[in-house]
Amino acid sequence: MLNKYITSIILILTCFATCFAQTPIHHWTTHTPGMKVINVEKVNEKIYTATPYEIYYYNTNDNSINKLSKVNGLSDFGISVMRYNQETNMILIGYSNANIDIIDKDGKIININDIRNKNILVDKTISDIYFIKDMAYVCCGFGIVLIDLTKMEIKDTYIIGENGTYLAINDIVLHNDKLYAATSNGIYYADYNNNNLADFSQWTHDTTLIHSDLNYSEIETFNGNLLANYSINKYGTDTLFIYNGESWDYFNKTNHAVKRDIKAYNDRLIFVEQYRINVINKNYDNLYYFNKIEPFDAIYDKQNNLYWIADNTNSLIKAYQDKTYEYIKYNGPYSNSSFDIKAKGNQIWVAAGGYSPTWAKRWMNDGVFYYKDYEWSFVNRTNTEAFDTISDFVSIAFDPRNNSKVYVGSFHKGLLEFDDYKLKNIYNTTNSSLGELAGYGYVYITGLGFDSKNNLWIANSGTDKRLSVKTTDNKWQAFNIGSSDIRNLVVDKNDYKWILNRDGHFIVYNDNKTPTNPDDDKYKIINKTEGQGGLPESANCMAVDKNGSMWVGTNDGLALFYSTSKIFQSGVNYDASRILVPRNDGTGQADYLLSGESVMAIAVDEANNLWVGTKNGVFYISNNGLTEYYHFTEDNSPLLSNTVQGIAIDDDGNVFFATDKGIISYKAVATAGKKTNSEVIVYPNPVQRDYSGIVGIKNLVPNSLVKITTVDGSFVTHLYSEGGQAVWDCTNIDGDKVAPGVYMIFISDKTGKETFATKILIK
Repeated sequence: MLNKYITSIILILTCFATCFAQTPIHHWTTHTPGMKVINVEKVNEKIYTATPYEIYYYNTNDNSINKLSKVNGLSDFGISVMRYNQETNMILIGYSNANIDIIDKDGKIININDIRNKNILVDKTISDIYFIKDMAYVCCGFGIVLIDLTKMEIKDTYIIGENGTYLAINDIVLHNDKLYAATSNGIYYADYNNNNLADFSQWTHDTTLIHSDLNYSEIETFNGNLLANYSINKYGTDTLFIYNGESWDYFNKTNHAVKRDIKAYNDRLIFVEQYRINVINKNYDNLYYFNKIEPFDAIYDKQNNLYWIADNTNSLIKAYQDKTYEYIKYNGPYSNSSFDIKAKGNQIWVAAGGYSPTWAKRWMNDGVFYYKDYEWSFVNRTNTEAFDTISDFVSIAFDPRNNSKVYVGSFHKGLLEFDDYKLKNIYNTTNSSLGELAGYGYVYITGLGFDSKNNLWIANSGTDKRLSVKTTDNKWQAFNIGSSDIRNLVVDKNDYKWILNRDGHFIVYNDNKTPTNPDDDKYKIINKTEGQGGLPESANCMAVDKNGSMWVGTNDGLALFYSTSKIFQSGVNYDASRILVPRNDGTGQADYLLSGESVMAIAVDEANNLWVGTKNGVFYISNNGLTEYYHFTEDNSPLLSNTVQGIAIDDDGNVFFATDKGIISYKAVATAGKKTNSEVIVYPNPVQRDYSGIVGIKNLVPNSLVKITTVDGSFVTHLYSEGGQAVWDCTNIDGDKVAPGVYMIFISDKTGKETFATKILIK
């Protein structure tokens, strides 16, 4: 029998897998956590909810879920509050940086960025929004901003602190013709009809309150009384007070639960507490309570006589008055943390841990996430017992010969082996050659990489022998490579191990194809010294391209080792090269590739071009370094942040950017190639006449020739695939748009043996 509090679980993805399988080229997709919902509002048949990252709306008519994000209309990222104004039928979205979006009655999104752009050195976070007719009172970290929703402009700003100083406003309400503001320094009030509320002297600090100088998080009016909640947002410390028009008193001296919201209706009052919701009537008697939840917000749906709850771990909850629940869960990663991100095939794995710049543990317990079949799942202490005592996951490696096997390194308890998405083994000092940090017992695994023989090489920082190998027959060997703390590890085409140390220099280790015999091994140090690698600056990352060259991301752009075999050749200069890129200003001068950029991540796509993550966005450049195809930033694209810490590319050409604010992907052109041209997909097909995007022709043998003709054989154009995909913009060889009709597509690889024919309809 089902638990009395749970009648059913509704799990609805933002889109079905078939939709994602044909994601348009050049389209962005956000991958943000969906379990934590902070606000909920009902707008006709739609239930709008806000996560800290974006907006979802659930259609009660067909149970569908849609998402609003930077990709399709929102202007920003990092939502702090969402409120609905019934008077104007508008939704206001406030961001932590004080940016504001307004969704009007027609669904159009209008941005008001005046507060965000105001140059004041103060917390501008929007904590709440209160409506009086067509006016929105926006509660900010410095005061109150009044927005006219008819003119869509800021009408006034109230700075109400002592002597006109900034004061954090948490909530505001109209009661008996007075505006009452709950602030970080007590309750302030002013005459609502006063036309000069921008004058701080028109506001009165209510010193009759029992604790008049403390932080008040919520204020609400109900049944002729005023309610104010004192809070420091710690468990068991809130106190609620009531004002009857003459004096303040305790509302309930025994209830000190954290109150995240107080919402009044004509006949009931909702207290949203940390672990339950309490509903009382006009006599202040309990009507209902809902527990076994972690709510942030709740509304009463009078039309259907039920409650909609914004929950911390269960997204949106539909709660009936008999205390049964339905869960509408939004899919996404467990959190927006991403220290390492890797791809294989069409699966993505994320290690959500880290260590501090001083090499200290962060004790992050978010675990690891994986993206498979267009759905995110996670493994952490909420669903796997072993993770109760393991934190800070920092590195990932896929077994090249076994698609179901993944290794994850922790900055805590060693190496974890997953098989078919389940934890199979944990390797530490008891069952491997791995060592521990003396005096602490921590086993730091900071980098992982497989060689051509499928041996797993492991960066084991903080111990005596900091490099280990696990062979294909499960034998272990540890190697002494010095005393520097080490982080990333990449194995190149010569099976040399490139090990990046804490100071941004490399150890290149050559085991001479004898992984369990250290006697014939060699290693070289690569640093900024000329003749010893000649790096332009300290290194942060590295990647091997399809030519076998090693690209190194430094604090001053990119460096390149064209032939890594030179490193162990006697008397040969093996210093890094730097590519000079001519300027486009006619001066004849040139600059080093990405000079001045701090490069944090590099990924090589199937066309052998580079995606480069920096602290200034992401660059897509040709393999010779001379052509910059794109430079995406948060200002010119939906990129969530300019700090791009990791990049992974799946076989379908989706490029996943792990930023310091979360993950977003971009559908690029280059995809993994196939061995035969037997499973070719053309998408979209058919093409609508007004379609302005491009057509993808994928699952091709790499470097295939694609010829397009009319049905009667007249030549239209020809294309070449990037990796396993070619793209067509529906134009002929002269660049003119083709007429509606059926077009033939003929495909051939370089040998002429792998041929295929298909067609496309343009309506």
